[in-house]
Amino acid sequence: MIIKHKFLDLYPLVGKKILIIGTFNPDVTCNDAKFFYGRAKNFFWRLLPEVFGKESLKGDVKRQKEFLKEQDIELSDLILSVEMNQKDVCSYGDDKLIHVIEYNTENIIKTLSNGRTKEVYFTRKSFEKSVQNIRDEIYKIKEFCDKNGIKFGFLPTPSRFYSQEKLEEWNRVFH
Repeated sequence: MIIKHKFLDLYPLVGKKILIIGTFNPDVTCNDAKFFYGRAKNFFWRLLPEVFGKESLKGDVKRQKEFLKEQDIELSDLILSVEMNQKDVCSYGDDKLIHVIEYNTENIIKTLSNGRTKEVYFTRKSFEKSVQNIRDEIYKIKEFCDKNGIKFGFLPTPSRFYSQEKLEEWNRVFH
């Protein structure tokens, strides 16, 4: 079964000052996210606003979008579509169960080529061998950034838990 990304068609890249790249948000019935990083066990909307000295925006999509506009930030994901067995579609957090069909690398680099983006962050620091080519794909983007004077940073995943240590690392990467 081929599963596409839930939000990328609704929010195409336009070239903001800051681009934050995640991995994948599947368009499946068991994914109740209303916007990027919107799942219950994802703390992106607590971490990111705190990096900018703001309060948590977890669960408030309207305020999340306003925050992104105020800070000149856009969001995207590295993976456009995956293939999974029908029985595993609600286990999309398990990298071993997916096979990437299409990456978003070319579109991201094309958007970065407009020269407007000054900073790019990827919400993952480690790369499982079970997700084929993910390391190669993000490094294509990193190399483009390095060659074009765009700051690039790897952030600890916002998924699973929130901690003061994770917030401190996000602050170090951003500042």
